Amino acid sequence: MADFKPLHPLGNLDELVEKHSFFGPGSAAITIGVRKSVECAQLFAGNGNQAKIAKKLNFDSSTGKATETKGFTALPIAPGQWILISKNSAPGFADGVAKSINGLGYLSQQSDSRICLRVSGPKARELMSRGCRLDLHESHSGAGFCAQTVMAQIGVILHQLDDNPTYELYLYAGFARSFFHWLSHSAAQFGCDIEIISNQIKR
Repeated sequence: MADFKPLHPLGNLDELVEKHSFFGPGSAAITIGVRKSVECAQLFAGNGNQAKIAKKLNFDSSTGKATETKGFTALPIAPGQWILISKNSAPGFADGVAKSINGLGYLSQQSDSRICLRVSGPKARELMSRGCRLDLHESHSGAGFCAQTVMAQIGVILHQLDDNPTYELYLYAGFARSFFHWLSHSAAQFGCDIEIISNQIKR
């Protein structure tokens, strides 16, 4: 029997790097990082259980910003709703979280339906500001900033990781190729390098 390996929504990632890197590492003003995979789940708090779930999972639900735990990042997307991003892409992440909350809410597995792209470099803020209507000026957004927006007519969750700034963009896999085409070509004016990010995420 043939041994089939899952293919990333963007196709062969080695070929992607070769095709779209316009400058070598360190010489481009924009670096687009492609996560090999994303282990994540959407968490919905039951009525009145928002604070209980946050306490149970050890993250802050009061700031409106992304918060970090040892095992995942919680991205707020609506009152009582978060996207939880596993830091090590370990299988069974959603099942483990579901057991932890013990009926206080429910989870929707999202790992196969979303991709993550990371945008960094000296021109990252300018590129992101051109692509969406969010106010990304440093006086209004900083590390932990998280919001849903539309870029290239595609729904995106934008998460600012740090004050450099570095951004992570989460979108549905079905739009991956169209969005990457827009993003890489928009970044080409600044000089663009593509890198592949392993499953083990350290911040």
